[in-house]
Amino acid sequence: MEITAISSIGNLDMIALKPHQVVMSCELEEAESFYRFWEGLAYDRIMIQVITTGTFIEDLSEYFEGYAYKVIKLAKREFHFQSILQRADWDIAGLLFLLASINDDVFLITDPQPDKSYFSEGKLQCLTDSGERIMWFEYDAAEIYMVGGN
Repeated sequence: MEITAISSIGNLDMIALKPHQVVMSCELEEAESFYRFWEGLAYDRIMIQVITTGTFIEDLSEYFEGYAYKVIKLAKREFHFQSILQRADWDIAGLLFLLASINDDVFLITDPQPDKSYFSEGKLQCLTDSGERIMWFEYDAAEIYMVGGN
């Protein structure tokens, strides 16, 4: 990963960075580059957040059947999906890359804190003071961005 200029990030309209946060990025040339990135990431739990339409939210909910998840209606046909999974529960790299390839707004938080709301006012809140890593994808999963981590 390398430090990225904020001005080069194309989808910051959904991200609320805190002052002085450094954004790192990794170009994802294909799915394999994401899998390599994911294998090197240390975490116990991962929070997955997806902003999507009503038609896809039903498919996503079925895929997460048996796991705890929450769906909140944001607008007429827009929904916020959130689930927290244990790393040991599921090999999710393939699912995450697929989600990022077909959805513009996929957010990941490693080891999220139970008392924090990471999505509010229509934006991902980059709250990383407890050692979390917050990640999001460029459109069509061409790149992944990350802030935080100790």
